[in-house]
Amino acid sequence: MSTSQPTHHTETIADRQKSRQNAEARAAGQIPPEVDVKTGSMINPHNPEFITKRPWYLGNNDEGPSLDHQASQKNDEERLELSLQQADQLVEIERQKLKEARKKSKFKVGMWVECLKKNKKPYRICQLIKIAKKGTLFDVRYEDGSVEKDIKMRKSERFAKNPRIRITKTGNRTFQIDASVHGKETFDSKRDKYHGFEVQQHQERVREIHAEREAIRKKNRVKNQKEKEKDDKDGEHRDHASDSDSDYDSDSGSDSEDEFVQRDADAKVHTSRLARQGGVGGAQMKVTARNLRIREDTAKYLRNLDPNSAYYDPKSRSMRDNPNPEMDPSEVQFAGDNFARISGDAVGLAQTQVFAWDMNNKTGSRGLEGADPASSSVHPQANPSQAELMKRKFTTQAIDLKTKQKQTILDRYGGSEHLDGNEGLGSATGRVDSTQEKVDERKARFGVTTKEEHYSRDGRSKTDNALEKRLINLKSKYDEDIFVNGHNTVWGSYFHKGAFRWGYADDHSLMKNSYCTGINGRIANDESNEMKYGNGAAGSAELARAREMLRAIPQAEGKTAQKQAVSSNSKLYGEADQFVELNQEKLKFALADQDLKLTKDEESLKKRKYNSVHSDVDVTPEQMEAYRLKKERSDDPMANLNNSDEILEYKK
Repeated sequence: MSTSQPTHHTETIADRQKSRQNAEARAAGQIPPEVDVKTGSMINPHNPEFITKRPWYLGNNDEGPSLDHQASQKNDEERLELSLQQADQLVEIERQKLKEARKKSKFKVGMWVECLKKNKKPYRICQLIKIAKKGTLFDVRYEDGSVEKDIKMRKSERFAKNPRIRITKTGNRTFQIDASVHGKETFDSKRDKYHGFEVQQHQERVREIHAEREAIRKKNRVKNQKEKEKDDKDGEHRDHASDSDSDYDSDSGSDSEDEFVQRDADAKVHTSRLARQGGVGGAQMKVTARNLRIREDTAKYLRNLDPNSAYYDPKSRSMRDNPNPEMDPSEVQFAGDNFARISGDAVGLAQTQVFAWDMNNKTGSRGLEGADPASSSVHPQANPSQAELMKRKFTTQAIDLKTKQKQTILDRYGGSEHLDGNEGLGSATGRVDSTQEKVDERKARFGVTTKEEHYSRDGRSKTDNALEKRLINLKSKYDEDIFVNGHNTVWGSYFHKGAFRWGYADDHSLMKNSYCTGINGRIANDESNEMKYGNGAAGSAELARAREMLRAIPQAEGKTAQKQAVSSNSKLYGEADQFVELNQEKLKFALADQDLKLTKDEESLKKRKYNSVHSDVDVTPEQMEAYRLKKERSDDPMANLNNSDEILEYKK
């Protein structure tokens, strides 16, 4: 294909305008479309210009319109490509050539072979560059460019399996496909990992591997068989030795050392290496003995056959809840897997975590007494030793503080001889474990039990061989059936709903340790309590409180309270007290003085300066009362009434 020299020609404005008009006319159908000079086919007039116009750097711009520049510009040699099947055929041909060369067993200079570099595996691809001494010494060059000289060929039977130099088996790297002859390899052919794969060679390698493994298995079987025979002989020897023992030791055979040896052997079998479900960890994953169960144990899911009982997860083999919650916890053999969460060190760890949360939540906390301020942030995971130490220190300080408080109360008021025998500090130092208490002691202490018991006529228990033991109920710590001050009933035998208080049932008195007043006092107390507290019905309490507010306060109490409150400025300038005792003469003078001030108020306000003070320093109660009487109240509707207006009198 002849091509002209690429030249660049700049169009003028007139030429450009003319070509644009022609393109618009061809698109509108006014003139015929262009024809390809190479193929003679019509060029679509609606194609854009960047497709139909030939680039200047390709040349042949003067031949006429054409679309040949859009076609592939590859040469015939470059268009030839090898498919995946064709590449495999070339590999097979090359393999046959290598087999023929291998049969001849002749090494030639330039041949690619496999060699042990520095006599160490694996085999590496290399090229022979020199052969000396009739094919016994070789110089090779490896793929990385390194050269090794004077390599000896070992031909003895000892090195027949792994020779120092051997002809390459695959021959995949010796292929030199000539692109001019066979064509270029495709993308798939270059990246096919099975390209040049030989099935026969793979099968031979597999047979070798299986033969090696079978030899190892056979060796292990023979070894295990010998150990088993040796153990059997040792067992027979122990049996003969046990038969020769005396009759006195015949009953102790179950507790002999052989039993412990057998248990250890069983434990090893249970904890042997097995494959976990799901294949996690492979066949070398070790499982614990708690997931295994011996025949004598009862399965968890057989503890309670009720379908509504605790759920059993077959995958994890766990039953977290208690299958028999209605039974006594001391008699239950299995209380659920969650029991492990509240036993052992789990409880202490949870308490440490809660302590850390509480310490961190206290804003502005300076930590414990004597502690470093930088250690106020407690983190049981980042610094477990610090968290545990601070928790123990805090617990010790709390117990000491509580003990000190109780000891202070006992020293002040006494009574330690009536408490728990530990000077009243048993509840401060710790709790007594109820599980250490015997059943009979618990029953004797409480006098009642949920367990079914049978008694004789004299009150003795018939169960548990306890005929000689008798249950005696403890007396209450409160005084019972003791009547004081002439009462026939005890305090608390009567309850008043309106007052919501206890009293005596004989006279309905609500005052403790009061004297009995009999029937008449009962009637008076009922009336008084109903007037004061109501009878407990809806609205009676509000009515009683309203009566209490309307009751007049005694005059003596008013005088005493007023004498105590005169000195207080808050009561003097506050609301008027109707029970205050005022001097009438002083009140008259105060009213006259207040009238004089009101008449001269306007003139005094005009003449008074801004910061002048014309008020008395000390104000008496009579002056304050006169001020209240003369004060104008615009919001009072009765203030504007004249003396002649008729005001109705209040009649009760």
